[in-house]
Amino acid sequence: MILPAVLVRRGKYSIADPLFVEERRPVLVARRARRGAEAGDLVLVDVHETRRSLRGEVVRVIGTSEDPRNVYEALFASIGTSPRFPRRVEEEAEKVAGRGFSERRKDLRALPTVTIDGEDAMDFDDAISVERTSDGYRVWVHIADVTHYVDPEGALDLEAARRGNSVYLPGRVAPMLPARLSADVCSLVPGAERAAVTVEMDLDHSGAVRESRIYRSRIASDARLTYEGVDAFLRGEGRIEQPRLVTEAHELARRLKTRAAVRGKLELESREPEYELDDDGVPISARMRGASPARELIEELMILANEQVAMEIIDRPGGIFRVHERPEAQALEELGRQLDAIGLADEPSPENLSVIAQKAKSGAVGYLILRSLPRAYYSPSNVGHFGLALENYTHFTSPIRRYADILVHRALFGCGRSGEDLWEIAEHISEREFRSMICERTADEYTLMWLMRDRVGETFEGVVVSTTSFGLFVELESGATGLVHVSKLPGWWELDESGVVLSNDEIGASYRVGDRVLVELLDVFPLYQRAELRVVKRL
Repeated sequence: MILPAVLVRRGKYSIADPLFVEERRPVLVARRARRGAEAGDLVLVDVHETRRSLRGEVVRVIGTSEDPRNVYEALFASIGTSPRFPRRVEEEAEKVAGRGFSERRKDLRALPTVTIDGEDAMDFDDAISVERTSDGYRVWVHIADVTHYVDPEGALDLEAARRGNSVYLPGRVAPMLPARLSADVCSLVPGAERAAVTVEMDLDHSGAVRESRIYRSRIASDARLTYEGVDAFLRGEGRIEQPRLVTEAHELARRLKTRAAVRGKLELESREPEYELDDDGVPISARMRGASPARELIEELMILANEQVAMEIIDRPGGIFRVHERPEAQALEELGRQLDAIGLADEPSPENLSVIAQKAKSGAVGYLILRSLPRAYYSPSNVGHFGLALENYTHFTSPIRRYADILVHRALFGCGRSGEDLWEIAEHISEREFRSMICERTADEYTLMWLMRDRVGETFEGVVVSTTSFGLFVELESGATGLVHVSKLPGWWELDESGVVLSNDEIGASYRVGDRVLVELLDVFPLYQRAELRVVKRL
């Protein structure tokens, strides 16, 4: 078993302290097995267990643990991925990159088309065209035709299937496909002719789909727009290319969002960190970003296309769906006890979770709801998507970074997998997605704490997002989450049966999930994603 670890000295011995694992048992490394690694270095260690201890041999020295870029490299290694590819995969990517386009593709190069992504986006696999018609809207969602270049069972395909998806860490990416494809010939960059798969839809004025068509196309994006630029334009604070297209797309997205709310789509407040990097790719600051009109615009149009494609592949071999099952009754009962304990009397049901979240206006309540839900996954069995309140849903719109989407593209055009093999790959890519999500969250937690390494002694506002028998977890305004250990609280504290209230009956005090507090940062250990806090006062 190969693990990422940091090398430390304990007396005359070298110890590899495993990172990014739940159980951190120290690994003894003999001098001759260090491969030149020094204390403080990040390493990959081949670990084996003896009767008395774990012993290991360094198989790769990554570099000093003080450099975030090395930490990201270790994180990639922890889930078996990398920004680099085997030579045979790179060679195949170079070979297929020169493939021409079939003349049978529908030529949409004259159609006004834009991409809208974050300023730091690294690949562009979706573009949109929207126009208002006399009886509603016509929408084109164009998706990079990755399957034009990636042949089934080829080196590219096997490696993409193994990886399952791209993994994005601050300023770095371990792509599912080599850059020759992901950042070049498949990427829908402006001014370049690209092979695409287009979902063309006619909608009425309310946003209901009246008719849809799916076909291979040839497109050329007119502009690479950003969420930030589009948001500014929609506020009346800036100018962008293709303003009419964006205005009409925003108008339609608002109607789609209204329809989603009516059908019961679950809306939970979410925030993600966005980083500023220096010229060497090292984070120098971060800010938390939430939903915005531009992001919602793209989200609603992608959901619309994914739903249409899901209905198209229901009876086709190789169809794979993005499914999200309804929460179990036991989970909702537990959620009800938690909500009651923090002063929310609403009895949760599958139909009112979004209403509860909106009523509470608390990200902490959103966390509780999220924990009560099963995890979404990929399956050949179409059981619907609870969170989106859709009977049919799949992932079609990101084939550059998700293998599931490649499978769906193949199913659309009659070359999909079938049988037990399809179930196995669905299970595999679901697991890869989960491990990648944990990796990305760990990178965020590490980075946010690393940026606070010189702020020990400062105070921060935060919200209690979890309570345990040993303390409070507080999410800070920076986005990082730290622990107020019970030893930093006066007297004896106990966790109530709901698991969301920590109380001290002797002094009549308690802390509940959702409470706002001012805390002092006592110490921070970024490599272990640990920050120690002290409550200064309630807010």
